[in-house]
Amino acid sequence: MEAHSVPSIVESVGHNGSQAILDSMALTEEERSAIQEATIGQRDNPMWHLFRRGRLTASNFGDVLMSKDVTAVVNKVLGKQPSLEGHPAIDWGIENESKAIQKFIDETQREVQESGLWLSLSGVLGASPDGLVGSSEILEVKCPYNAREMTIEDAVKMKRFYVSKEGDTYSLRRDHRYWHQVQGQLHLTERQTCYFVVWTTKDSVIIPISRDDTWQPNLQVLEDLFKTHVLPRLPEI
Repeated sequence: MEAHSVPSIVESVGHNGSQAILDSMALTEEERSAIQEATIGQRDNPMWHLFRRGRLTASNFGDVLMSKDVTAVVNKVLGKQPSLEGHPAIDWGIENESKAIQKFIDETQREVQESGLWLSLSGVLGASPDGLVGSSEILEVKCPYNAREMTIEDAVKMKRFYVSKEGDTYSLRRDHRYWHQVQGQLHLTERQTCYFVVWTTKDSVIIPISRDDTWQPNLQVLEDLFKTHVLPRLPEI
């Protein structure tokens, strides 16, 4: 299993060059499924950290697609940036994620299964939704630190908040990096709908987001960027 991690691949075939690394990253459907199951638990599972390293994951898709300079993202993929754990906003999200998931369960009476890391067949891209719902849906939760004591209605009035409201309907802004994260998750898990949950201590909202097939070409854009900017530097990992 660990032979499919990028550090192991680089160690075993890196001396043969970038194409050898890329070829070794490719996965069968069975390997892809096994890695997803082996990485359940996500940040509490060392295997999840191992298999994410050296791969471009959905939380970074927006930064890549919306930025002219991808240096910071590449360094993050290579593990060359310090962990954000310990940052108040990150810690707040980690501490309250389970509360947001429970709120979703209470409101919808739906069962949520844990998810691991879903990789593309190329092995280059990955996504880790916060949960799986039924056979065709996923869950992604956000606990915004800067709106932690607000209602959602007040939060959407903040400049640059990622949720907007028209009439009585809330939606995720398509010009925000979270849109690319969610679409990446839907395409890599091959599921149809994401329940995007925004939770504060005062309020919560569940926003259903459908998979947008017009987004799919971005997967190739992301893979091409990986080959151009990340692949040549993988021996540094």
